[in-house]
Amino acid sequence: MRLALSVFSSLLVVAQLASAGLVIVQEADHLGPDAGRTRMTLNISGERARIDVGDQLSSIVDLKSGTVTSLMHPQKIAMQLPKAALAAIREKAAEKTEKPDLEPTGKKETINGYACTEYAGTLQGLAVTYWVTNDVPDQKAILDQMAKLASSSDIFKGALASGADFPGFPIRTTVTSPQLGTSTMTVISIRKADLPDSEFEIPAGYQTLKSPLPGAGGN
Repeated sequence: MRLALSVFSSLLVVAQLASAGLVIVQEADHLGPDAGRTRMTLNISGERARIDVGDQLSSIVDLKSGTVTSLMHPQKIAMQLPKAALAAIREKAAEKTEKPDLEPTGKKETINGYACTEYAGTLQGLAVTYWVTNDVPDQKAILDQMAKLASSSDIFKGALASGADFPGFPIRTTVTSPQLGTSTMTVISIRKADLPDSEFEIPAGYQTLKSPLPGAGGN
């Protein structure tokens, strides 16, 4: 669940899928049972996005094929969620169409060079806080594409239908869960880059397994 929250928070800052690649580096701070700090890197190019969580785990979202792949680097294992299972999860998640209930707090702060305004509220029963900026070019297009990626990875599907549902580009996101404590995601850097196809492919030497989800058809 904590990984799902972290990935969802990361998707909130995914840029529009264009021919040019984009690299976003974030830090995730966790307070609670699993306290600690994790560096997360997002690589986006074309219809694919890759999220590296430290050096242990990566997730690859491919909009064109409709697949999500988790790479467990220490074990050299690639766990793929089959399309059928993904479709079933998407159908179930579609029942939740709640949008974030956010209100401005009046607080302002400059975070990593961006002038931000704080919004707070709830999202599917969780307390959330966003420090957002309007200084990022093509902001609405970015958030529209984020909504597509969030739907494709089936994490909090329906939370954001379009960029118009969100007050700005989130530089810092805080999610609080009674069970897991508080997670804060902060954007450290954003840069354009030419990303090779290999960034979004299963590395050589990795064993590919099907996800052991009920009805997935794998082992």
